[in-house]
Amino acid sequence: MKFFKLCIVMAIVFAVSTASYALDNAALVGKWQLVEVARDSAGKECPFVGKQIQFTADGKMISGNMPMPFKYKVNPTPAEAATAIARNPELKGMEIMLAMMGNSPADWSKAPIVYGVKLKDKQFIMKVSGYTPARYKKMK
Repeated sequence: MKFFKLCIVMAIVFAVSTASYALDNAALVGKWQLVEVARDSAGKECPFVGKQIQFTADGKMISGNMPMPFKYKVNPTPAEAATAIARNPELKGMEIMLAMMGNSPADWSKAPIVYGVKLKDKQFIMKVSGYTPARYKKMK
């Protein structure tokens, strides 16, 4: 019985050590540098991902290509995520991050920008429908 419990504990430790980090505001806070550009099928760069992005603790996303800081939300409700995926089926199976202009009302189900995202180690991946994934590395 002890051997069985030891195997279970070891399996859990292995799974946790190799899993992606849970996406939350705290994990994103800081500056991120683009290392792989998102492009459409014609090779045009995606206008919704900047060369450098900063996420703040109060839920703002700041980038040089944005006219003002955007509000962002990770881990939307199941209903918000379902609405976003219905509009962007290419992002199905990814974690969802919603974004909108800083002065927009906070109806996240109508967020105009939807990202499929993944956070692993010090790498952050953002995908917009119709574009290849953009990859970022956390700056020190």
